[in-house]
Parts: sequence; structure tokens; C-alpha cells
Amino acid sequence: MKFGLNALLFLVVGSLGVGLVGCGGDQGPKTSTVTGSVLDKAFNPLRDATVESNRVRTQTTSTGAFALENLPAGDVEVVAEAFVNGTKYVGRTTIFNLTDTQQNNVNVIVAPENEVGVLRGTVRDRQGFLLQGASVFAYVGSGSSIRAVTNDSGEYVMRDVPPGAMTLSATGRGFRSDQTGFTLGVRQDRTVNFVLGDPGLPSMNPPAITYAYTYTSHPDATRGENGNALAWAKSKFGGSEAPQQATTRALRSDMIVEANFGWNVIRFPDLLGFNVYRGFGASGSVSAIDLSFDPLADYYVDIGLEPFTTYSYAFSTVATLYPDFNNSESNLSNRIVLNTLGLLNINAVTSGPRFSWQGGSGATEYEVYIFDRFPTGGTSEIFVRAGLTGLAYVYDGPPLQNGRTYYYIVLGIANGAESRTISQIGTFVP
Repeated sequence: MKFGLNALLFLVVGSLGVGLVGCGGDQGPKTSTVTGSVLDKAFNPLRDATVESNRVRTQTTSTGAFALENLPAGDVEVVAEAFVNGTKYVGRTTIFNLTDTQQNNVNVIVAPENEVGVLRGTVRDRQGFLLQGASVFAYVGSGSSIRAVTNDSGEYVMRDVPPGAMTLSATGRGFRSDQTGFTLGVRQDRTVNFVLGDPGLPSMNPPAITYAYTYTSHPDATRGENGNALAWAKSKFGGSEAPQQATTRALRSDMIVEANFGWNVIRFPDLLGFNVYRGFGASGSVSAIDLSFDPLADYYVDIGLEPFTTYSYAFSTVATLYPDFNNSESNLSNRIVLNTLGLLNINAVTSGPRFSWQGGSGATEYEVYIFDRFPTGGTSEIFVRAGLTGLAYVYDGPPLQNGRTYYYIVLGIANGAESRTISQIGTFVP
């Protein structure tokens, strides 16, 4: 059934059909904008990475975000590289652009250049005909997939694929997908061919949302010489689901406000992707804002929200016959109501040491984390004090080394920890 999808969504799915869209990077006027993030396999954002597409080049910010403007419409490849402790990391994916639009939530997964492999092969239909414009997705366990597209000979090549266990799926609108799972070795060049079957209309259920929460953070909350503290802060809030939570885009100059969602893994041969619906308030209507065309994904991040605002979301499952047939979209999931917070600002540390922060963020509880080095995604705190309800805390942990620089961060939560705000990264010397 349909839910009043806007014209943009119909244009997207109409252009994702096998044989309708080729791989030509120079197709269409150069009017599209692509924003996204460069991340490693553990979903840690990489800053100062180089991102390039169709001879347009930029650098990622300290949040790992990038923006590429004046790209052509159609399928275009986005390539990224970065240097981490002297090791070169590389990655790429193919995304679909519409004219005069902005394509968000594009993740480029990178891995050490001396480890990545290549996947290649062909995609055919049941009659044996080679299919142009079929999408091939590689899911490496990072919440979203790497995408490649078949050329006019029905061939695809997916380069710079991180090694390890993965799921590979070939699909196209109007076809039943073909999927397989395997482990790609280090620097392995592997051929995987696919045969797409006739589509069906299975009985579909909407995604069962397993987590949903908002983050508000300072643009400099992710800045540091060795890594990304926002990824660490999210891991403290998010627990086991943290590796999927580090996609951010600083669409506002003063803050980053985002909503994160995860759902139960849904994979079946007729799955095209997921529709995302959003509205204001706890009881108002919701309307379609995005088609997440990734049948292997199990998370979504909505960027560019406003602080101190209530949003409602719902999700649906979409089949490969969408939108041409009734029952090609599931019912909507239950309504997800989220509230965003404001910025959390810290004050200078005074003797004690005494940590303090300003009110007004909307948080009702605070946690202070202390580190003996800059808090990258893999850094563990040396001390934490949770359950604070005031605006100050005097350190009462193990002795600290005099003259050494320590780092700290304050996390604020509200609404049962579904609303979260992250302070700047502070330093102090005992």
C-alpha cells in the first residue's frame, strides 16, 4: 500500500530499475550534491581523508564528513583515501544522484590499502541475458553496504573491499535478488556471478526498530590529532550497537543534531530497501523523506535536525516491485517519538580538580569520563563518574599524575537516555 510518497521517492525508485540506469559517470547535468562520511570497518570516522568523484575533490572534516558539489546525475563512483599512522586506507562506493538534489548518508568504508580485495562477476536474468544497471551490494558488518553497478555487458567490479566475512547481494527493481555469504581473504581477487529471478510480492512486515535516539554535539566534539571522540562517546551511550552509530554530517555550523535508528535484520530475495517517514510533534502526520536503497542495511541516520524539537518517525519495508504494484510496501512501523537536546558547554577545570558545565541543554543526568590520552574511538577511559544530577563534580577517583595532560568529556542524557548531548573535549593538568 502507498502512504502519500512524494515525487522524489518515485523518481528514485523509477531510476533504479535494471536496464534503466547505466554506469555513465558523465550522464546528466552537473547539479547534484553528495554528502557523507568516510569510515573504517569499525565505523570510526576518518578526518582529513581525500574524497573524489568525477574530478571533483574535497577533504573530510574532523567529523569525517564530506560534501561534493556539481556532480552529474546517475550512478557515480565516490573514492576515498586517508593515512592513519602512516598506513594508507582506501575505499569506494557507487551512488545514484538525481538532478538538483542532495544525496545524504553516503558512507565510504575504507581499509588498509595492503589488505583490500576485489570482487567481480556478472549479473544475468533467468533466461541468461546479461543485465545492465543491476546493483551489487557488499555488506561487511558496518551497518551499510558498498555498492557497485553492472556495465552494458552485465559485468561489475567492486574494488577496495575490506577483507573478512560478508554478505553479497545482486538486485534490481523488478527482479528477485540473488545473495551469497562468504569470507574475502586479504588482497583476494574473487569472482562471484549472480542470476536474478522473477519478482514476487511476499507478505512483508515493517522493520522492528531495536533502538532510536538523538545526539546533539559540538562540531569540535570530534576534533583531535589521533581520532574521533564522538565515536567513543556514542559507544558509551549505545553499548553493543555502537559500531553502527558514527555517521554524522555537520549541516549546521554551530552544532550537529541527528537521529539514529537500528532495526532487526530483514533479508529476503524481493527486498528493495526501506522507506523513512518523519513528522513534527508526537501525534502529527508523518510523510516520506527518504528511500534507503540498501537491502542489506540495518541502520539509518537522519542528519540536520533542530535542537529542542520533537520528531516522529516510522519505517516501512519496500519490495522490488515497488511502486508499481499494490502490496509492494509494508504497513508502517510503530511511531517512534524522539526529542532533541541543546548544546552542552563545559567550563574551565578548577583546582580539585573540579569539573563544571552549563545548564540549558535539556539534559537531566550527566556522566564525566576522564582519559590519559586523547579519546579516539578505541580509547578506554581511566575513570568515570555517572549518575550526576548537578552541574559540577569534584574528582574523587584514583590519584592523577601531576604535570600530565588529561582529557575529559561530559555526556548529558534525558528522556530515558533516548536524548543525548555531548560536550566539547576538555583538557586539564593536575
